[in-house]
Parts: sequence; structure tokens; C-alpha cells
Amino acid sequence: MRTIGKFASLLAIIALAGTAALAGTWPEKPVEIVVPTSPGGDTDTNCRVFLKYLEKELGQSMPVVNMAGAAGTIGLNNVKQAKPDGYRALFYHSGALIAHIMEMMDYSIPEGFEVAGMPVIDKSNCFASNVKTPYNDIRELVAYAKAHPGEVSFGTESGSFTHLHILALAEASGADFNIVDAGTAAEKTTALLGGRIDVIGTQYALMKQYIDKGEVKCIGILSDQRLAGAENVTTFADSGYNLVFDKFFYMVFPKGTPKAIIDRFNAASKKVAENPDYIADCKKNFVNASYMTPDEAVQYINSQITLYKEYEKALTGQ
Repeated sequence: MRTIGKFASLLAIIALAGTAALAGTWPEKPVEIVVPTSPGGDTDTNCRVFLKYLEKELGQSMPVVNMAGAAGTIGLNNVKQAKPDGYRALFYHSGALIAHIMEMMDYSIPEGFEVAGMPVIDKSNCFASNVKTPYNDIRELVAYAKAHPGEVSFGTESGSFTHLHILALAEASGADFNIVDAGTAAEKTTALLGGRIDVIGTQYALMKQYIDKGEVKCIGILSDQRLAGAENVTTFADSGYNLVFDKFFYMVFPKGTPKAIIDRFNAASKKVAENPDYIADCKKNFVNASYMTPDEAVQYINSQITLYKEYEKALTGQ
């Protein structure tokens, strides 16, 4: 029995040594990064900007694999089921927390993955309106919606981050909105520009070109502070609604990915977040370069889960 025990211990030591060797040389080939959205949206853009600098730190290419659909769960499940060898990871945002609350996925981000850090936070979440609508800020939108119950169409994607935003405003204001599943960020924008939707939840950077052309107006930022570079746009707090929702983006690997790989990735992410060029690129997109260790990111994600659960009844309809 002692011999068997010693043999088992030896095998365990060999396995650990193999894992350490693998982590020590990682990455030896391209690392695929799954983005559970269509190309061209804010998630895809933020990911590609981050990876441009991360590739230089790690010395390997990191090709993006877009997997849109089912409120991000197609891409999430793809990475969750991948081999935990450090060569497939996920870049995603707050929406997965909502999908979990709505039971579209049966695991939370900290439960289902190895969290590797949080490189960017977007404080520019906003409501954008067709220029022909008669309201110019959130206070006016609420007043109009109350005077015309169910007439204001709000475009979102069911189970998404912006779905939470309109439900939170409806609950806080008592206004009745016609919430419409208008698809992806690009599809929502097209519907707004075509006049098929009155208002959408989106990010300021995605709307800026249309705002500059006079095709769209931003009627409120989901924050308690004015957005740098768009100080003329009022916040929800300015209109009397203390609704603050930051869109945070994180990187995760499959559960069981060696800690040494996570540590190396995290160290490289820290260098990127401190790079002045990366910080400047983020500012151009109205987002903030940020850095959180894996432990800090998990704590932050869990705090946001607690916040979102305040709207569980509205999200689930139960």
C-alpha cells in the first residue's frame, strides 16, 4: 500500500511539474479570444484595442473569434467547455451577470471561469434618441412616457445590459415603456436611425458620429458625473434618477487553467493598463483604462451581481 501511495504521489508531482513547465513557456502559440458579440460593437472594439497592446507584452498574436447570440451565452459556453491550457479565453462584459439572473445560464462568471482581470470600464452608457422625438433629457422622456403610456419604444436585446437600464428607469419613474427586442448594437442603431425605434440603450462612443451628423441625440448618461468630452449631455442624476451602471469588461479562462498562466496574463494586463498609449486610445472611445487583479475583479463582479439582483423581479417577471 505504501508503494502505491508513493507512486501516486510521484505521478502528482510529475503532473504539477508538467503544468508548471506549460505555464512557464506560455504562450507558445496564438491565444484565441472569444468575444460573444458581433464585430464592430463596443465590446469588439474595446477588446481589439486591448489586445493590440497585450500581444506586444505576451509576444503572441491573439486573434478575435466573434460568437454572437443568445445574450452572449454561445460564446460563454464555448470558452467554458474549452481545454484549460491557456489558448482560449473570453473577453466580455456585465451582460453575463444579467443572463445568469434571468437563468439563461446556470453559472456565474466567478463560478464558471478563472477570472484573469479587468482591463477597461465604460462609464458612457447612455440613452440615445431619434432626433425627431420631443424629449431632450431623461426628465422630459419620463414625462412624455407618462403622458403617453406604452407609446415610447425602447430598443434593447432581451437579457442584455441595456435591458436592465430601461427596467431600472421604469421602476424608478413609474413610466410605461414599450420595450422591444431590437437585436445587437448594430441592429439597434439601424432601427433608431430608420425611425423604427424611439430610444435605445447604448454607449456614447457608438453614437458620437451620428450625434455629430445631427441624426441622433444623446438624452442621458447613466452616471452621477458628466462624461469627459461630452459635458453638455446631462446625466440621469441630473434628471433626478440616481441610476449608475458602469459597463465593465473582463478576461476569463476555462476553469482549471493553471494559476501561473493567469498570473502571467494578469502581469501583462497591468502593464497594458499603465501604458500611456493604451490610456489615450481608451479615452478616444470614451472608456477608462483600468486594472484589477483577478481577486479584485471577482470581488467587483460579485458586488455588481448584488446590485443587479435588486432588479431580479423586473428582469424575470416573477
